[in-house]
Amino acid sequence: MPKANFQYIMAKTYQIGIIGFGGFGKFLHHHWSKLDQVHIAAVADPAAEKLQDLGATKSYTDWRQMLDDQEIDVMAIVTTPDTHHAIATACMEAGKHVLIEKPLDVALADARKIIEVRDRTQTVAGIDFIMRFNPLLQTLHQLMQRGVFGKLRRVDVENYAQDEELPIGHWFWNPAQSGGILIEHAVHFIDLVHFLQPAKVLAVNGLKHNRNANQEDQIMANVLYEGGLMTTHYHSFARPGYFEVTQIKLAYDLADIELSGWIPFRAKVRALVNQKTKQILENSPFFQLSETVSVENTADESRPAGWGDTRGHVSRHTINSGGIAYEVNEMLTGVFDLQQSKQDVYAQCVQASLLDVIKKIENPSHQLAAPLEAGLESLEIAVRATESARSAYADDRMV
Repeated sequence: MPKANFQYIMAKTYQIGIIGFGGFGKFLHHHWSKLDQVHIAAVADPAAEKLQDLGATKSYTDWRQMLDDQEIDVMAIVTTPDTHHAIATACMEAGKHVLIEKPLDVALADARKIIEVRDRTQTVAGIDFIMRFNPLLQTLHQLMQRGVFGKLRRVDVENYAQDEELPIGHWFWNPAQSGGILIEHAVHFIDLVHFLQPAKVLAVNGLKHNRNANQEDQIMANVLYEGGLMTTHYHSFARPGYFEVTQIKLAYDLADIELSGWIPFRAKVRALVNQKTKQILENSPFFQLSETVSVENTADESRPAGWGDTRGHVSRHTINSGGIAYEVNEMLTGVFDLQQSKQDVYAQCVQASLLDVIKKIENPSHQLAAPLEAGLESLEIAVRATESARSAYADDRMV
């Protein structure tokens, strides 16, 4: 992958420190090193063997030693979620800007303290919600803002992940360290909903299953938003890698969209359109039209043969959904396709996340795409759903 370039001239080369050098920390190191005017200055991890062969990059087994390194501009915090508050606040107190891996923390009180310290120190702090930097999701967001699909009514996330690389003693299973699946993992997808359709949360509940006393391996969250949007997030770490899949279904008044993969790079779409919205779709990035059919020739299975015409004088071109009338004349099918591999899209998203923080450093008026407040909002839902699920599970166990 070629080096990414800024769309503006940077004031200097930015020095980056990475705290935590597991698989994701190494991934960041690899792809951030390809950025122009970005240098990975130092890496910290208590496991010394992970810090070998880093070339000119300095290494520390204690992240606190990095705080005195005056060269470092931005600290990336890639450690277990329960450590984020202590590390992030110490970095900001030392004058370092930070990019925090999700979730913001496992505890809401500690997450709020991170925001308080950011405000007091006037440092730049972002959360690594890479979905917000995915060109496919950005395209859908823009089309939604233009009203192409009508109102979003339902989001259904189905996430099946393997656990073969998560032995029973892994920190992932320890709620004190990870918070549980919804907090450690599902916040990505909860935030995706907030990115596409910001709205006030009205109700949250959850359900879960425990494989044993130490492994909470299936959990789901249901969320109701003001305006009627209902979402479900189901996450399972209980199947073989052969069946590892993520599907995200978006149901609008005028469209069904299905995204595949937890780093989506392709989406199927079926939509009712008029001339204006069809033109917008055809002109949008990554869209490939497959077929169009006039509404007169499109089957409406809600009215089976013999049912009779219940629409009366209403034009077939007038579609009513949830009390909203839309003018349409065609049904189309197609795909949004980035025509890139998951690896390349993932890499570009983590690069864009860092570049967004740097842009904020250079231009204080710049609005971060993934601010800490977004991390807090998603964490609040994950915490509420987890508490609901654990309460229901405990109640069922007592019956």
